Amino acid sequence: MLETSFAEDVAFPEARLRPQESVEISAAKSALVRKAFAMVLQGAGLLSVVAMAILFALFAVPALRNAVGPVVAQVAAPVVAELEGEARAAEPVALPVASTTLKIGEPVSLAAADERVAQYLARRYHIADGAVRVLVAAARSAGLRYQVDPLLILSVMAVESSLNPYAQSAVGATGLMQVMPSAHMADFPSQNPRRAALDPIQNVQAGTAILADYIRRGGSVQRGLQLYVGAGNLPDDGGYASHVLGEMARLKLAAQGRISAALIDAQRTDRGV
Repeated sequence: MLETSFAEDVAFPEARLRPQESVEISAAKSALVRKAFAMVLQGAGLLSVVAMAILFALFAVPALRNAVGPVVAQVAAPVVAELEGEARAAEPVALPVASTTLKIGEPVSLAAADERVAQYLARRYHIADGAVRVLVAAARSAGLRYQVDPLLILSVMAVESSLNPYAQSAVGATGLMQVMPSAHMADFPSQNPRRAALDPIQNVQAGTAILADYIRRGGSVQRGLQLYVGAGNLPDDGGYASHVLGEMARLKLAAQGRISAALIDAQRTDRGV
């Protein structure tokens, strides 16, 4: 180590640098690396080739590689982050379908998880695939609007009406989510709430608005379901909330791709096992 230093002093006495000169050269190297790396990343024709040659020369020497490595990482970080952001922005994003464009019988595009949910519901309730897909999209749209889990909305629809848009109870509860038009006229945009309640899309929107309000007032999904079924002042909701949440658990299984497992569990539930 000492012999090498002595030989360098004898052969190249001008190579011994003062501390200030060493600092200035180090700063110059850093600036050179920044410019060269920026050229490579941004691409500038012939200049980028020259920049790559500079980087190769710098990294070919171990001592220089150790010195400029941190500088390169610092310079590259914002550029790489920007490129990653552009790549993420270019990825296709599944946008929710507007409720006003949904209509039973019309084709609708669903995300993969929603596709599996639709398959489960079609087989579970013996509903045409085209109709179920629209209902799943309607639940997704209403859930986004009122901040309610779409699977919870579908579960209420399943328990209330078995996905029959024209179901009606003895007391006048109507449609998919069994909404009482006379009690919730403000939740229907139409001037004729009774007719609007038979429209599947409007029924889902109105029912979700009511459900969201009850969940907010009740402070929990469980309590919101009790209020929704009209058991808010009763000691027992007759197992309504448990039925809805049980169906929601099966919908989650289906969304994960475990459709057969969800159907088997549904059969056991129907048999009372």
